[in-house]
Amino acid sequence: MKRILTSILLSSSLLSFSVACNQAKFGGKTKTEKTQPPGPVPPPADLNPLILEVTTPYETIQAGGKQMQATAALRGKPEAPDVEWTLASDVADKGTIDAKGLYTSPESTKDKFPVTLIATLKSDPRVKGQKTITVEPVSIFVSCDESSKSYPILAKVYQMPSSVKRLPDYNNPAESTYRTTVCMENYAVEPRSFSDGFPKVKDLYEYFSLQTTTTLIVPADGDYTFQLNSDDGSRLYIDGREVIDNDGEHQAYGPGPDDSLVVGLKEVVINLKKGEHPLALNYFQGPRFRIALMLKWKLPGSSDFVYVPRESFK
Repeated sequence: MKRILTSILLSSSLLSFSVACNQAKFGGKTKTEKTQPPGPVPPPADLNPLILEVTTPYETIQAGGKQMQATAALRGKPEAPDVEWTLASDVADKGTIDAKGLYTSPESTKDKFPVTLIATLKSDPRVKGQKTITVEPVSIFVSCDESSKSYPILAKVYQMPSSVKRLPDYNNPAESTYRTTVCMENYAVEPRSFSDGFPKVKDLYEYFSLQTTTTLIVPADGDYTFQLNSDDGSRLYIDGREVIDNDGEHQAYGPGPDDSLVVGLKEVVINLKKGEHPLALNYFQGPRFRIALMLKWKLPGSSDFVYVPRESFK
């Protein structure tokens, strides 16, 4: 009995000591933990900030009054925003841009320069979007490589022996030797004198061939009439199939030296579906100095031939 009483007294002492220690630790008072209900969380300043994005089909454009359509869109919103278009550049003649975002390059420039196309949201002028493109001097052939996305047409340049009077076999070293790669805006090389050569091969201005590739963007299903005119020979391929053979040494179609029309133009009607179609056009230039390479089309329902525009190549 004495042992039980001693045990009870010892337990009471330990409990009293523990309570005393806790009271000393919390200033003589026992601490009671309470969970406070969460208050309202203030919303972020703007859960959906307006972001205006400006896009262009290409990163570069040549001088000479060439045009490029810019578009503005609010991210995440399907409707077209009402914007005001302006330009920014260090040069005085930077071109113009109209109310619909159509940029027109200056008539000439000696050096390439950047120009920024700026769209400002009319309902909130604090919201702006911009895209910087490069304006380059007018040139038929532009220096580039196979990874270039600035121009839609890639052209491999081959040198030919003067004995070859037609498009060469690009796999035969006796008929062609690769020299450089250039890019083009479109096939709108009207008859002209050519003695400047290429950006990296200045001494090549006769007996050469271009092996060009691109993607044709067809706007709608229908019958398209293609017209190929060249000085000298050329061949056109669409979807991997030859559709025009205009090979051989000849001038471009037009008045010849004796006022007669020379044969250098051929046409074909092709039914195409809307969408993208691989296009290849091979060309060769024989003896110096004049060249020409013109590809036009007549759209379904139209009676006029026009150059296939840069925007229709990818």
